[in-house]
Amino acid sequence: MLASCNSQSFALDDGIPNTAPPAVISQSTKERAPGPLVKKDTGTYPTFDRTLLAANEQIEDEDYNKSEPRMATLARARRSGSISEAEYQKRVAEYRKLAAEHGTDALNQISK
Repeated sequence: MLASCNSQSFALDDGIPNTAPPAVISQSTKERAPGPLVKKDTGTYPTFDRTLLAANEQIEDEDYNKSEPRMATLARARRSGSISEAEYQKRVAEYRKLAAEHGTDALNQISK
């Protein structure tokens, strides 16, 4: 395959220029025309590291330490077969109801 490629039949410089085409600048009519930047003095220093906050307060360690053992105990009881599937589903439904209502209750307390 390489034997058919020799310096007479193949050249890196084939005479066609490899330069990039000229840049074309286009601007929509909605954008401001480019111009000199103007210093806007607001009287404060700019900040670029705004602290991100949660949309709502997250679970506190105390609440986690109360609920996690209950959930783990429920999962172990299900795995070992010491509770029925119906009892497991009943408790899961209770926890989900509590979670749904707790969010609304917490928002009501926050807005007071």
